[in-house]
Amino acid sequence: MSLSLTPMDPSRRDRAELIAFLTTNVFPFHVRARLTAPDVERAIDDGVWHGDDIEAHWLDGDRGRVGLVRLDDLGDATAMIDLRLAEVWRGHGFGTTALALARDRVFSSRANVLRLEGQTREDNLAMRRAFERGGWVCEAYYRDGWPVEGAEPVASVAYSVLRRDHLSGRTTPVPNTLTRLRVEAADALVATAWAAEERLLDPAVRRVPADVDRLLDDAFVEIGQSGRRWTKRAIIEALSDEPGEAPGTITERAARTIASDTVLLEYVLCFDGRVSRRSSLWRVSPDPRCLFHQGTTVA
Repeated sequence: MSLSLTPMDPSRRDRAELIAFLTTNVFPFHVRARLTAPDVERAIDDGVWHGDDIEAHWLDGDRGRVGLVRLDDLGDATAMIDLRLAEVWRGHGFGTTALALARDRVFSSRANVLRLEGQTREDNLAMRRAFERGGWVCEAYYRDGWPVEGAEPVASVAYSVLRRDHLSGRTTPVPNTLTRLRVEAADALVATAWAAEERLLDPAVRRVPADVDRLLDDAFVEIGQSGRRWTKRAIIEALSDEPGEAPGTITERAARTIASDTVLLEYVLCFDGRVSRRSSLWRVSPDPRCLFHQGTTVA
């Protein structure tokens, strides 16, 4: 059955029919599953169903009235859609067609609208499939964002379609922003740890107890190349007597994040004609401090 949109006049001509439609059908996946006539009348009088930035349309088919579509925020760059099908017509695949009609209507009549968004409950699988079949992209998952009468809230899932995708016939996927942000944060963490490690290897820093103190955690431990265990106090005293030599050369760098603020560095150090394999554990929060260091001579 083909569908079409018929403009609605909620405040006058279609007032009684709108009240009848909303009160005789149950909408289990809406915030209010059952509406009373006073509820609907109040909403109409308050301008929920009509206005400069609101449009309401009947969904009409060859065999009768299938449902309705309400379009809101039409004066903004992002408009919103509310789709309700009559109980008798649910499960017939009309959701995807209705979404396409609404999309065409908005993008052909409202040049300012760049995206059309719809939200539904996470457990409204039929509506979610309708969005996905129509090329709408899932953009957000709001945990506990949908109130439920007499029960705990569930997640609200947001889908949208872009004007530019509508015009090009393509679907722009949502970038995995969270993954990108995590990678960027990890890269910054590693860069900070390497900078601190290089400072700790600089003879000009190593000879100044206060500088070394700022780079080592109070619980710092080092296992030296001889196997000796050094505490923070002992290593600061030993480094203050170290001769002023040039910094060593670092090769074979490797790093991995151990926690949200902790990095393990591994490298080979060529220093004063000696080669050793090193590892350092840094906590970078708020300032970098070395927790542990170990060096092993390479034969």
